[in-house]
Amino acid sequence: MSENKPIALEAYELLAESFDRLAPSKAENAYIEQPAMRKAVGEVRGLKIFEAGCGPGILAEYLIHEGAKVVGYDVSPKMIELAKKRNQKNAMFFVADGAIPLPLDTSHNGQFDMVVASLAIDYIKDWSIPLAEFHRLLKPKGKFIFTIQHPLGSWNWYKPECAFGVQYVEATWKGFNQEPVVMPDYYRSFEEVINPLINAGFKIKKIEDLKPIDALRTLDPFKFGKFSKLASFMCVIVEKE
Repeated sequence: MSENKPIALEAYELLAESFDRLAPSKAENAYIEQPAMRKAVGEVRGLKIFEAGCGPGILAEYLIHEGAKVVGYDVSPKMIELAKKRNQKNAMFFVADGAIPLPLDTSHNGQFDMVVASLAIDYIKDWSIPLAEFHRLLKPKGKFIFTIQHPLGSWNWYKPECAFGVQYVEATWKGFNQEPVVMPDYYRSFEEVINPLINAGFKIKKIEDLKPIDALRTLDPFKFGKFSKLASFMCVIVEKE
C-alpha cells in the first residue's frame, strides 16, 4: 500500500452502489449513527454546511431537505457520482482526498456555518491537515460535528496490538456486497481523538456514546440488544474558537 494512496479508496469504489442502496436502512447506519448526526446538527435551515467524506450523499440529502445548502467531497469518484444523483439542488460535490489540503482557495475561508463528517475521518491517519482545513472554512463559533468509531468499539472489533496511538487495521465487510470487501482503517485511542481537536483550535462542546434508537428494538432485537451494551460509534461536537 502506498503511503500517499487513500487507504479506503479501493474498498469504497467497490461497494459504492451497494452502500448507496443499503446504508439508508442498515441497522448501524440508519438506527444508530445517522439519527445521532441528525440530532447533533439541530436546526439547519438557511445554513451553509461543508461535508467531509460525503459518501453517496445520504446525510446531505437530509440536510438539504431541512433547508441547508451543502458543499461536500469524497475520495471516491463513484460516491460523488451517487451524491450528485441523489442531490441535484442546493448542493455541490467534488472529489478530494481529505488527508491533503482541499482544492478550495482562501475565498472560502470563514464561509461555512458548520462542517460535518459522518464516519469519514477515521480513514485519515494524521488529522492535523483536515482539522486545519475545517477550521479555516468555518465562521467564528462555527461547529464541526462528526461521528467516528468509538475507541472501545474499535478496540473490540480490530483487536490491535496496542491500545495507544493511531494504528493501521483492516476488517472484512460482509454486509454490503455479495463478495466480502477488505476495509482498511485506523484504530485511534481516545487521546488521539481529543488532543488533535484542541491543537487545531477547537473547543469541545459535547461527546456522546451512541446507542440505537428505539425503532431498532422491533426491527432487529438482536442488534438492538448488542449495540445497547457495546460501544459502536461516538459523536463529537466542537466549536471554532
